[in-house]
Amino acid sequence: MNTLEIGVALIRRIEQEIQWLGIHNQTKHQIDFVIAHRLEKESWRDSVTREVAWQLDLDRNRDIVVSNMAQLNVEFEAALPGETDSTQIACAFYNVQLYRKAAREKISADENYLWLSCDEILAGQTEAGVVISPMLMLLNGHAKVIRHEAIE
Repeated sequence: MNTLEIGVALIRRIEQEIQWLGIHNQTKHQIDFVIAHRLEKESWRDSVTREVAWQLDLDRNRDIVVSNMAQLNVEFEAALPGETDSTQIACAFYNVQLYRKAAREKISADENYLWLSCDEILAGQTEAGVVISPMLMLLNGHAKVIRHEAIE
């Protein structure tokens, strides 16, 4: 059986509601989160930090803060989207904060990045009809890390 070890960056902001940073993957015509594949001898946190800095073109030491511990770890067996054979999946979800104002402004200025509501993620598509990554939907379906919550 194949195995998959990944870390997911939960980059959020709180306006009137919690919003999650998605990346418009033009090639696949879908919205992705930053997902990091763990390299040999690399910690989950290090993989997420590396991938967020690389994908968002940010300084890993100045622009982002990655939580010290995963918000949630899950392990399960499932067929990956588009496949029929089962894979053993281990996934760690990390909260990531855009730390500096310059980093937040850079993300806001790029039309490939968009802030998604919980409703959009749970529905599997944006209000404009762009599909949320089937992999993210699979992971959240098992972890339920993104869900409706009242902000108090």
